[in-house]
Amino acid sequence: MRYKTLILRLEDRSGHLLEVSKIISTHNANITRLSYNKVVDQHTVFIEVYADEKDITNLTNELKEKNYLLQHSSEEVDALITLQIIDIPGTVTNILEVFEKYDVNISYVNTQENNTSYQYCKIGLYAANSERIQTALDEISTFCKIVSINYDIQDTVIDNTVFYHNFAQEMKRKLSLTQEETNTFLNNSNKILQILEDKHENYFKTFNYIRKFANFTVDYKDENFNPRISHKNITTNTRVYLIEPQCGGNTYILESESQLLFIDSGFACYKDEMKKIFHELFPSFDEMKKQLILTHADMDHAGITDIFDEIYVSENTFINFKREHEGKKNFREENPLHEPYIKLDEIMSRYKPPLLNKLRIIGSKTNDEEFEEIGEFTFNDLTFNIFESNGGHLKGEIILVEKDTKIVFTGDIFVNIHGFTPEQYEFNLLAPYLMGSVNTDSEKASSCRKILLNKCKNYLLCPGHGEWVQNTD
Repeated sequence: MRYKTLILRLEDRSGHLLEVSKIISTHNANITRLSYNKVVDQHTVFIEVYADEKDITNLTNELKEKNYLLQHSSEEVDALITLQIIDIPGTVTNILEVFEKYDVNISYVNTQENNTSYQYCKIGLYAANSERIQTALDEISTFCKIVSINYDIQDTVIDNTVFYHNFAQEMKRKLSLTQEETNTFLNNSNKILQILEDKHENYFKTFNYIRKFANFTVDYKDENFNPRISHKNITTNTRVYLIEPQCGGNTYILESESQLLFIDSGFACYKDEMKKIFHELFPSFDEMKKQLILTHADMDHAGITDIFDEIYVSENTFINFKREHEGKKNFREENPLHEPYIKLDEIMSRYKPPLLNKLRIIGSKTNDEEFEEIGEFTFNDLTFNIFESNGGHLKGEIILVEKDTKIVFTGDIFVNIHGFTPEQYEFNLLAPYLMGSVNTDSEKASSCRKILLNKCKNYLLCPGHGEWVQNTD
């Protein structure tokens, strides 16, 4: 038995949804989720079913044969055209007949008279390919003037009858997605919409936040990747570097005697950009011994792992990664409010879990206290006491405390929002909105943060996001 999400094109006729429901029943499939909102898109419906593998295959095949499954070919295009129409009866009808003739779908029409002999008509279109649209326009041009044709309309909000189609194609182009990834992206965007609809949030705001997330991950790549980089000498032999990208979590690098210790590693989508910085900071980077400690398993902290032979984690974080390798839900995905966001995060950040044979377990938590010491980690002249929290932010999260130098790496138990750059501030608004909260249990997370700040007075706090700060009274 397994779950399957079907994204269906709903025909504009009475009883079609009932017909689809009956087809699902004949294949012994149980509907576990149904989402349809005419305000968002009057033709698209999301149906999640639970059935045997064989029944799901037969059901999918029948829906394909009836052309009910929403299919986006890689060549499908959108266009927004403007026509100058002579204001005489029948002209608009003639235009619509041409589009029907060449199977060009209309998603938007806006026209009205203006007390002249003609009117300007804007029409949104989509079709299997640009040649089909062009053929239709060639015929229309014989009796109507074409003022403009724009094939790049992803930032144009047009009619909601094909909202999901346009959104899917926009994300596919922006993120260079496969068709399977596009369908997964669309399905989980819809799940977020369903959750936020219960909070009376506007659908446009929801999809705009998802769009912003996608834009962040792409727009700050390559030459636009410009993280804030700081460094401090913490002993005579050891220096620590802080790399703060515009998008994602902090990466810390401790350098001592030609060895490097990384604490967290940022988003995987910035792997090439980060590696370039590593080589600029450390000319002998490839020859240096490199170890990584992960404060927790969130994708913006655990994205870059391929350059390390040893990755140190708590036992619970190991279990989280093991679940991901086995195709099971990780700790975040166990929360239905977090799961769809995590699916989008995985696609947008190009996340892959670290290889299990590289993982080294520091220790295991055995009680329910806010913090429990699970082990020590020595890096040349530094000795870190490793404490695992109660999992308020994420199960398995740890902090690293170096008592002699009074420095603590907090992960996301502490986030320095007052130390954000403008880009970081804008990016860090997205996840709390789309997830409801970035914490697994906000009350537990708050309790841990208070204890941390109280116990580590006069320590240098190295947060999961934002610049480091001295914890003074």
